[in-house]
Amino acid sequence: MSTEFSTKSFRRAKSAGFTLVELMIAIAVGVVVIATIVMLSIISAQNFVATANYVQMNDQSRLALDLISREIRNATAVTAFSTNSPQFLRLTNANMGVGSTIAYDSTNLTLTVVGSAGQSSSRTLLTGCNSFGFQLFNRYPLTNSLSGISFYASTNAVTGQVDAKFCKVVNMSWKCSRHIVGSKFSTEIVQTAQVVLRNQVSQ
Repeated sequence: MSTEFSTKSFRRAKSAGFTLVELMIAIAVGVVVIATIVMLSIISAQNFVATANYVQMNDQSRLALDLISREIRNATAVTAFSTNSPQFLRLTNANMGVGSTIAYDSTNLTLTVVGSAGQSSSRTLLTGCNSFGFQLFNRYPLTNSLSGISFYASTNAVTGQVDAKFCKVVNMSWKCSRHIVGSKFSTEIVQTAQVVLRNQVSQ
């Protein structure tokens, strides 16, 4: 009798399946696990894109800074400039008889140089450049115990206006950004530099 009872109990246990509640719980847990995996995959992909954007923009920014710095260091004077749209900085090297123009296009968000190394062609240095600015300073530094060393503006003592011919130092800054696909965020990089005209002709 006991053997028959044990056999029937074993058969009932063997044929038993998930109840509706157990099945719903299992499905819910599975959905949560899959959603978590998908979310982590999306975040990882966005982080990868953001890192790739930063590396590319950093390389582009460093190359632009190297070229612009070379143009400014080799220049004997700043011949013209505009801090309003269109923004540009025109340089000349009287020793070599060449000149170059660094220009920012706020519509296309590009920074270009024309006449670099004596060439007449235009070369795009930066794309996705949201802002670009520069200030002109003369050769006389101003020492401050709080902010360190800064420079006086390249001002004409007679007119009281900024005069390019007195410029000895160019302070530049720009910001570039790239949109991360599938996200509302963007990768940004900011660059600042002060470059001295080493060959500036004394005024």
